[in-house]
Amino acid sequence: MNLDTLANLADIVGAFLVIIGVIFGVIQIRYYRAERHENATMEIMRAFQTVEFTSALRMINQYQADCRRCSEAPVPEELQESMLLITSTLESIGLMVYRRLVPFRLVQQLMGGSIQAAWYILRGYVELTRETTGRPSVYEWFQWLAEQLDRHPEHQDDIGAYEKYKNWRPERD
Repeated sequence: MNLDTLANLADIVGAFLVIIGVIFGVIQIRYYRAERHENATMEIMRAFQTVEFTSALRMINQYQADCRRCSEAPVPEELQESMLLITSTLESIGLMVYRRLVPFRLVQQLMGGSIQAAWYILRGYVELTRETTGRPSVYEWFQWLAEQLDRHPEHQDDIGAYEKYKNWRPERD
């Protein structure tokens, strides 16, 4: 073999290795995105399934739907803590949906109705907080998420999962 043949062979091998490297990189990026997506999904599920969150949700649901009590002074400390937990949790989730870290459809299926109900109940509290702090951005992503759930009813299920997926079968091993 002469030097020109070896140089050509080295060029071919080098190009082949670059192509393999690019393919490997693309696969790794896809894997990373899927893993990040799965981790964000699990975090949302954990946020909705804590004792504190469900207790807070139950507490705010006990108050009148227009949240007149939320704008009374003074709001009971227990209710303040519940409102803060719900609004801050849903604020974070709204931002995660907007940034596409978590699928809108998943949030809608998991807690869509509860999010809309929470916004309906806490809207007065949020508006009062914005007014008293002079910050219109307070809980903006919570409001955005609730409005998106209202705006996109095509993602709401008309029938329950128990009926819609009654013929579901687990994957084969």
